[in-house]
Parts: sequence; C-alpha cells; structure tokens
Amino acid sequence: MNTVLSDLQRTQLIRQQVSALGDAARERHPWLAHQNAIGLAIQLAAVGGMGLCSWLYLSGRLPWWGAVPLIGMLASLTHEIEHDLIHLLYFKQRPWVQHALLLVGWLSRPSTVNPWMRRQMHFHHHKKAGHPSDFEERAITNGEAWGLKRLFMTLDNMLAIMLRPNTMRSVVRQYVKDVEQPASPAEWRAALFRKGLSYMPLGHAFWIAWHAFVLFHLVDLSADWMGQPIAWSPDIRSAMSVLDAVTVCLIAPNILRNFCLHFISSNMHYYGDVEPGNVMQQTQVLNHPMFWPMQLFCFNFGSTHAIHHFVVGQPFYLRQMIAAEAHEVLRSQGVRFNDLGTFRRANRLHPAEALAAPQF
Repeated sequence: MNTVLSDLQRTQLIRQQVSALGDAARERHPWLAHQNAIGLAIQLAAVGGMGLCSWLYLSGRLPWWGAVPLIGMLASLTHEIEHDLIHLLYFKQRPWVQHALLLVGWLSRPSTVNPWMRRQMHFHHHKKAGHPSDFEERAITNGEAWGLKRLFMTLDNMLAIMLRPNTMRSVVRQYVKDVEQPASPAEWRAALFRKGLSYMPLGHAFWIAWHAFVLFHLVDLSADWMGQPIAWSPDIRSAMSVLDAVTVCLIAPNILRNFCLHFISSNMHYYGDVEPGNVMQQTQVLNHPMFWPMQLFCFNFGSTHAIHHFVVGQPFYLRQMIAAEAHEVLRSQGVRFNDLGTFRRANRLHPAEALAAPQF
C-alpha cells in the first residue's frame, strides 16, 4: 500500500539524509573538523584578496572592469562567513573572535545591514519565511510583482525602501510586533527607532556615496553630450577622483554582488501563500544555467540555500561539497527545482495566489 507522506514527514526525511551526507563528508575529509580555522582562513583570504585587487587597480596593473568582478566575488565569501557566524558555526566559545570577524565582514560589505541586527532578522526569517513579517526577504523585494521598479529596488537597497514606503512601514511594524512584542507606545517607538538604525553608519555612508557617484557622472556626461561641459572646481575634481577609486575598489563590487544575491534570493524564496513552518514550501532550488553569472557573485546561493533551510548547522562550503547528492534527496521528496513561473507569480507558491499579488 502506497503511503502519502506529509510535508513535515518529508522535511524530517530530508533533514536526516542531508545531515548524514554532511557527516559522511566529514568522515571522508578529516580536515573539515577544523571548522574554526577554515572559517577564519576564508575570511582573511577573501579580505586579503579584495585588498590585493584594489592595490593592483590603484597601481595601474588591473583595469576597473577586472577589479570590480574579482572584488565582488571575493566579497561574496565574506557574506557566506557572516551567514555562518549568524548561525554560530565558528568560534562559539570565543565570542570576541565572532565579533571581530563580523566587523571585518561588514567593513568589506558596507552596503548591508548591521550584522548583529541581522542575526535577529535572519532567525526570524527561518521561523516566518514567506510571511508578511519576514523582514529580511521582504526588504530585498521578495513578494513584489516583477517589472522595472522591482529591478531598480533589487539593485539599490535604499530604493527598495524609498519606492515603497507604505509597504516597508507595514513590514517593519509586523516584524517588530512578532519579534519584540512591544507592550506600550514607548516600547513601540524604541523598537521602530532601532530598526531605523539598521544601516547605520556604514550602510548610509555607502549608499550616499553611490548615489553621489551616479549623480555626478550623469550630470557631467549629460553636460558633455550637450556641448556644455561643466568647469568643476579643483576641490570637486579631487573629491571625485577619490570617490571614483573607492567606487571601483569597494562600492561597485558590492553593488554587483548585492544585486546578484538579492535577485537570486528573492526569487528562490516563496511568499504569501506559504503555510506557517512548512519548510517544503519556503524555497526552491534555483540552479538553471542562465543564472550562473549571478551565482558567481553569491557563491552558488540559488543552488545551495534551499539545503540550508532544512539543515542549518552546515557551513556554506560543506553545503557546496554535498550539493549534488543533497539535490537528489530534495528532488525525491518534492522540493521544486527551477520553478521559473515564480517570476510571473510575484514569488507566490501557487498560480491562483498570484492574482492577488500587489502590483508595483
């Protein structure tokens, strides 16, 4: 007699089998036992590589079009280390090392939310993935209808807030209600104020610098095209030469990395019609060949992140090592692969629910 398994039973089977794959990999490769050292080495190598590429560019040995993607790919490693640190996978007995690594990672990716605040957001994401209070995913456009507006919001974290203030206000309030459960107006104000500081100070400085870079060069190029070049003062020219260098070495690589990660993540997670706590409905595996250029800048996130939703205790490099076998397990239990219809459905799990998706 055939037995139809529930989603909870399928989830448990996946967790058991993927955990076993990880354990088997650790047995085959004893060096995986040195998890702290591996995490530290990856972080230092990534940041050192970013510094080397920057030096090569500034010394004229590497063109900007080579420096930007190389630095972006290296920065993606610091994102993975931060994610592992959020889950306490390195230096659990030495919190000061965790904090140091989080700080180094944030300095290398200043476009992002404060990582200490992100820890709370990310834990809530695992609890409420696909729901209105999933601040982490809603902030990167998950659940919005696709169009030019979403494209710009995926590219720019600040536009993702400014172009839908009412939506983000509602998301923040729902998040605060679910996580902090404020009991008085004063507690509400304090909680909302703290969330407003999530990009301070690095994120705000990063995005202001990026917008200044784009605006200056748009104005300058437009004036040249119209035959009316602007005679900028020496001080402005000097400041812009510094900003141009910072943009190549830090800002543009993170804009590229940011866009690729947010595009992949916001479209591999489902939203709106996900049953509470049903991990089977939270994500798909998004590893279609057309997305490989983007996967390079988020360490194959679309292919491996669904694995993480089932087994959170494996570091990112271990997930990559067992991905092929883990995919067989996920596929056998009905996890979706390359459900490209999500782009038409505003990330809804079911087509009928897409009709109710908000249009932006």
